[in-house]
Amino acid sequence: MTRFIFVLVASFFMTNAFAQRNMRQLWIDMPDSLVEYLNATKRTEMVDFYDMGVRAETTNLLTSATVLDSIADDYAHISLNESAKMQLALLKSSTGDSVICMVRTYIGEAPESVVTFYDGKWRPRDAEKLMAKVETSQLMARPDTMDVEKYERLCSYIDPVMVVADYDPEQQALVLSLSTPLLTNEEMMRVKAILLQRKLKWNGVMFN
Repeated sequence: MTRFIFVLVASFFMTNAFAQRNMRQLWIDMPDSLVEYLNATKRTEMVDFYDMGVRAETTNLLTSATVLDSIADDYAHISLNESAKMQLALLKSSTGDSVICMVRTYIGEAPESVVTFYDGKWRPRDAEKLMAKVETSQLMARPDTMDVEKYERLCSYIDPVMVVADYDPEQQALVLSLSTPLLTNEEMMRVKAILLQRKLKWNGVMFN
C-alpha cells in the first residue's frame, strides 16, 4: 500500500511538472534537428540574455545572427537569420494535452510560411487534424464594382501561389494571406483590391 501511494504521488508531481512547462523550457528542449544551426547551448544562451534584459542575440552555427525577439510563457518570436523567422505558440487543448504550433516564414522574393504542430515532447502532430484547410479561393474575392474579366486577370497574376501565416498571440489565431511574388509595384497595387485575410482561431481542438 505504501509503495502504491508513493507511485501515485510521484506520478502526480511528474504530470504536474510537465503541465507547467512553459515556452522557455520548450524552446531549450526543442530538438536540434528542427533548426540544425541552433543547438541547445545557443538556445539557452539566448534565453539567459533575454532574462537579463539585453539583446538576446547569438552567433549560430552558420556564423550568422539569430535573435530571440520575444518570449513569454506561451509564445516566442525568433529571427532565425536574414531570410527566415519563427513563431512558436504553446496551446492548451480540450483534452489537457499541450500542442505546440510552429510557424516558419521564409523571406525571399516574397514571404512564404510553413505551419507545423508538435506535442509537448516535440513529437510531430497531424496538421490536418489541428488546422482547417484553407483554399486559395478563400483568400481572394471579387469586389462588387469589379467586372469578372478584370478579376480573373488579377487572379492570374498570383502565380506561384504562396501563403503567409502570422500567429497572433493575443487572439490565439493564425492569420493567413497570399504572398505576391514577381509583381511590379503597379501590379501589386491592383492585386491588393482582391486579396483577403483568413483568420483561424484556436478553439481548444484546432485552428478553425
